[in-house]
Amino acid sequence: MSSISIPVDILRIVLEQLNRDDLTRICLLNKICCSCSQDILYRNIYFPRILVYHTLAQSTHLARRVRSFTTRDKHPELAKALQNMTCLRSLTFWSVDDSSNVLDGCTFNLDTFTGGFHYDESLLKFLQSQPSLREAHFTTIFCFPALLDVEPTCLPNLTRITAPYTWLPHIVPGRPVSEVGSTGFPHDGNPVDFSFYALSTVPIKKLAISCFLIPNSEHLLATIFPSLTHLRVEILSIQNVCVRFSFILFDNWILILCTCIIVFSGVHGTCYKYPRCTVIAPSVHNHMFF
Repeated sequence: MSSISIPVDILRIVLEQLNRDDLTRICLLNKICCSCSQDILYRNIYFPRILVYHTLAQSTHLARRVRSFTTRDKHPELAKALQNMTCLRSLTFWSVDDSSNVLDGCTFNLDTFTGGFHYDESLLKFLQSQPSLREAHFTTIFCFPALLDVEPTCLPNLTRITAPYTWLPHIVPGRPVSEVGSTGFPHDGNPVDFSFYALSTVPIKKLAISCFLIPNSEHLLATIFPSLTHLRVEILSIQNVCVRFSFILFDNWILILCTCIIVFSGVHGTCYKYPRCTVIAPSVHNHMFF
């Protein structure tokens, strides 16, 4: 390899076809092969082993190669590793309700962020430093903490959001949000106010909510979401299915939808594509959107 000149762009194409073991061996050939192989080896990191955290915390030249990072562990060196990933574009934390101070001092500009952090000052400060963020998913499940004030200049390019329903009135208005996933529902029985969705600067195309919470809510949704193309509804009991199923299937409003996905928790999933419908069971939907 060292005696033959290969254009770097061709070399990169070849290396893209190799597995991690082969890429590791090619790192030993020469400096060019090592650099190109490391670009691929460290580009996307999913659920790293302990040694990887240490490597990224100690080697800034390797951490700068990471574009996508997914973890479920809060390793002692995670914060330092994240600070070194200055070119990171996608960050996912599958652990739930950890402290967001692990994000302090990070300078990368993300396109996508997923995390189960409570909403606190550290998370707010982090979001304020991410003007390029287009997609955010907050997976907090145990409680819905009070949302701190989100300035109008924060997250100016956000287009896709999943968050507790109590957070959305503070995030959707004034931003180009076209896809919204709402998690949770009021335990006091009060209906959710959907009107704030109309304050997005672009029409909302995709919507996921926990349930229809008020009588005749299909007419309200039709008014607020005239451009809706995808709907996902989580109905929390068989009783709710029996009460509300009729308008979901037969009301004229449903005819304006290109696709409607209805998810019945613990029952089954039904996919309607006008004018025909198909039942698919059991439900295996794991994401808010399609």
